[in-house]
Amino acid sequence: MFINLSNILIGHIALHWGYVLPDITPRIEVAFLSPLYESKEYISSYIDYRDYGLILFSFFVLFLLFKFLKHFTHSYKTFRIIGLGVFISILLAVTFYINPIREFEPFSVPCKICTVMDDKNKIDQIMIERAKYIDQMKIMKAKQKNQIYDKIIVVMGESVNKNHMSIYGYSLPTTPFFTSLQKSNHLYVFNAIAPTNQTRYSLPIDLSEANVHYYEDRYLHSCSILTNFKANYYETFWISNQGRVGKNDSSISSMAYEAKTTLFANLNYLEAKTDEVILDYLDKLQKNSKKEMYLLHIMGSHSDYINRYKNETALFKNTTNIVEQYDNSIHYTDIILSQIYERFKNEKLLLIYVSDHGENINMENNGHGFLPAFKDEFMVPFVIYSNIKNPRLDEIYKDNKKGYFNLENLNYMVQYISGITNQKNLSFSHDVMAVEPSNIVNFDTLEFYN
Repeated sequence: MFINLSNILIGHIALHWGYVLPDITPRIEVAFLSPLYESKEYISSYIDYRDYGLILFSFFVLFLLFKFLKHFTHSYKTFRIIGLGVFISILLAVTFYINPIREFEPFSVPCKICTVMDDKNKIDQIMIERAKYIDQMKIMKAKQKNQIYDKIIVVMGESVNKNHMSIYGYSLPTTPFFTSLQKSNHLYVFNAIAPTNQTRYSLPIDLSEANVHYYEDRYLHSCSILTNFKANYYETFWISNQGRVGKNDSSISSMAYEAKTTLFANLNYLEAKTDEVILDYLDKLQKNSKKEMYLLHIMGSHSDYINRYKNETALFKNTTNIVEQYDNSIHYTDIILSQIYERFKNEKLLLIYVSDHGENINMENNGHGFLPAFKDEFMVPFVIYSNIKNPRLDEIYKDNKKGYFNLENLNYMVQYISGITNQKNLSFSHDVMAVEPSNIVNFDTLEFYN
């Protein structure tokens, strides 16, 4: 019974996400560390007829087992006691004693669930300790004259595959605003990869001193760029159209509350409006002449894609497939970026657009967090607009010709371009994190999804 029911879980993972490594810990971790609303959205997007068939088959086997046991009613009690004893013996042996097959599934599943649940219970305390560390740390401040921008806007997109953006050569006009800015010679389009294909790791790596090879300790013992800018005379804002979270609920919320002003537009993903709500928040904020740094965390192209845009502005009014819906979400984000630009274009403006990770897209399937991973999950946009001349931007753009950037050092680049630090600290590493920190792979060895 245990093996049969476990196969529903393992079968689902194999069908949708790949099952190369004999370990489902990362999937259990995602399930337990994700809020309920995200889990509901996952079920609506990634449970299909194959899963239903697997469940029906599994329960059919259980039915046959029940009929078999019922036939031998006189020995059922003995059968049950012996079976339970054998099961517990196997479970203990595999989990604690037999080291070569310690990761042998499905018997190791209960132990892994307990481990992940224990990790979940530790998150609050870890984030509290990080907050204490940030309060005590001393940050080197830049000279006032080095801060050349009055407004710095970092827009963190969601699940954006740059190969679906016309600014990166896509055949459809999904990014007309960015295309128009290219004529001004103030737009820089970089070749870059995301450090990981999971949001809960990518944002901390992008925005703090954590990187692919040294994640946990460096994240826990470093601040995000919000604290760096706050220490350098900027008013700081985190405005999110993703689900509301508590101050110590996750690595992302821990950074969000480093800002002087933290605003969440939604309680959860299922209630999320289109990213136009970000513009409403910007309009409500009191305008002042102070230097300001905004980190805008948008829904972008988060599944379900059909919920991420308004039909009246869509490229495809009546979509017939997932690809068209995805392209509509990319196009809508371009519209949002144009509206953000309009609100700040008369200031000394630095506008940065990047995505947490990419997305696999074709007619049959979609998503990110596959194992083995695909190139598409790391191929993200990295676009910068500056309406004033900045030699540091030209310098970094020239450096990008040597090879693609790994955005594990995005935080250093933003600070360097802005003038609050002289540490350029670029990363040309080809190593990326697939699903979780212990699984590091070379991006160049990965295949494309299609």
